[in-house]
Amino acid sequence: MPGNLEAVFFDVDGVLTEYKSSWDYIHRKLGVTEEAQVNYDLFLQGRISYEDWMLLDTKLWVEAAGGRLHKDELYRILSEIPIRKGARELVSWLHRIGVKVALVSLGVEPLVARVAREVGADVWMAPRLRYDKRGYLIPGGIPVPAPGSERGKGWAVKRLAMLLGVSLSRSAYVGDSVWDADAFRVVGYPIGFGEDHSSIEGLVKCHARDFEELRRILEEIIERGSCVSQ
Repeated sequence: MPGNLEAVFFDVDGVLTEYKSSWDYIHRKLGVTEEAQVNYDLFLQGRISYEDWMLLDTKLWVEAAGGRLHKDELYRILSEIPIRKGARELVSWLHRIGVKVALVSLGVEPLVARVAREVGADVWMAPRLRYDKRGYLIPGGIPVPAPGSERGKGWAVKRLAMLLGVSLSRSAYVGDSVWDADAFRVVGYPIGFGEDHSSIEGLVKCHARDFEELRRILEEIIERGSCVSQ
């Protein structure tokens, strides 16, 4: 295992996938974008918890589907979201040099599970959905990690680091938004990703526009123990 880098934690939506929000994708496909915006605003205003937000959004999905939404249909919708080109190769390279890979996401669980499986991540964590015995979605879920709570993304990174047996100071987190803020704070190498990094300025040590730049940054960390934007 490279001495300066033991693990890389990735956000999923907008980083390993090409769509910024898997929740928003389902809202759009089911025609509930406007209603979901109301829930989003309530959460940002501190008027509902993340658990309440999950409940309200998933309830919208069930209602939009005529009162029943089977997990197979949910999986079908999420299967339309493509994994970003080069993600598998990047994870494969990290594994070849002995670096662990984990996913920490607020995205919809079935998508995160698929991405983890297809890119070959060692572990992952995302808010869990619930289904009845026949496979129909039950509104709500298990909100972990949950932004704005003690069990946010930072907590999730710490938990998975313990599971993997890696040092936080020798770990990187790759994210693209302020939703990644508490995860950026707990690792040695916080890395912003994507073309627009204005919302995370000051939270990251370096920034990669694409996977090619990200690999160069990770190589710099491995060789020199420093995180410098290209």
